[in-house]
Amino acid sequence: MSGCAQRADVTAFAEPYGSYAGSISAREYGFVKPARDVSVNGARRLAQNGSSGDLWSRVRAGMQLDLHANTRIDSTLERFRRDPRYLEKLSQRASPYLPYIAREIERRGFPMELAFLPHVESRYNPSATSPKAAAGMWQFMPYTAREMGLRLDGGRDERRDPIASTRAALDYLQQLNRRFDGDWELAMAAYNCGPGRVESAIASNRRSGRATDFWSLDLPSETRQYVPQILAAARLVAESRRISANSSKIDVIPAASASTSSRVAVRLHQRQPGLLEDASLDSQDHLVRNGETLASVALRHGLDLETLAEWNGMSVRDPLLPGQTLSIPTKRHSPQVVTHRVRKGDSISAIARRYGVTTADIQRWNRITDARIAPGDTLRIYRRSTKGSS
Repeated sequence: MSGCAQRADVTAFAEPYGSYAGSISAREYGFVKPARDVSVNGARRLAQNGSSGDLWSRVRAGMQLDLHANTRIDSTLERFRRDPRYLEKLSQRASPYLPYIAREIERRGFPMELAFLPHVESRYNPSATSPKAAAGMWQFMPYTAREMGLRLDGGRDERRDPIASTRAALDYLQQLNRRFDGDWELAMAAYNCGPGRVESAIASNRRSGRATDFWSLDLPSETRQYVPQILAAARLVAESRRISANSSKIDVIPAASASTSSRVAVRLHQRQPGLLEDASLDSQDHLVRNGETLASVALRHGLDLETLAEWNGMSVRDPLLPGQTLSIPTKRHSPQVVTHRVRKGDSISAIARRYGVTTADIQRWNRITDARIAPGDTLRIYRRSTKGSS
């Protein structure tokens, strides 16, 4: 079918395990604008009894979907169980990225089963590339990646950045979930073969008086296997009390509070790092390697830790993930540091155009996770121009 290439079954893991040898689907995405907000609904929270321990236990606690909905899940689960090391391998591949993925899913109130979507897509491999140009852990096609706000320019491909791509993928899944009236199985199917293909199948079933749930639709073979693979992987974890003596423990990133507002307010930088006052808006990218920390990257580039953290919109305590891209400020020019007070009618895009920067720059400098601002908010902006400010 158009938009759905043949996928390698994830039942067996290729050896050596660190390599990626599967064929990833090329999806026929529709035109979907990026989500601009994050609503934390009343869904089940991850385990509330502390922020340390086995992350898998918290993942199990956050599952919301019916993992016994269809015999296709049962048969897929049995195939997975034929490999006695399946869970161990899954855990090893997930371990660098699952803490962040789980935290983002929890923050949005989504079902934790979505944490297994990148397992089916790429086995949690940020370097995965399909023959159809899908790339990264979440296998974004170029067009959709750009629509979801990922950068693909100047040698930088944020589809391979675990943090940026995770946020974009969950934004896209949220859009699909809304498009299909809150049905996560249909949203996952649309992520694979495209929302248009799913809507056509639904319309066909309605005309013939048949059910319109995922399990009743006539979809491409790959998609019919895709959703059961995600749910079977989740069920395997849900039903396993002990994954592996060597791989069951994954460091936990503290859970987001259920009372946290869905909109992160504009944050004023109270510190005034000297280097940023003299550094350039020009920057170079640093691809994070396994074992690197924000401190070690700062030392390597001769930067102050707080400076590097602020430049990337991070806390000095934030962990780094292999494959993540950091922006490293250079010293070619001296930017003017502008404090802009938001007025009625202002938007981040309009402010960015005014100062000759990008919306992503403003969000990073001010640690904003969405594009909403309110009159009275204060934004910190670095620019080369010496023209007046607000």
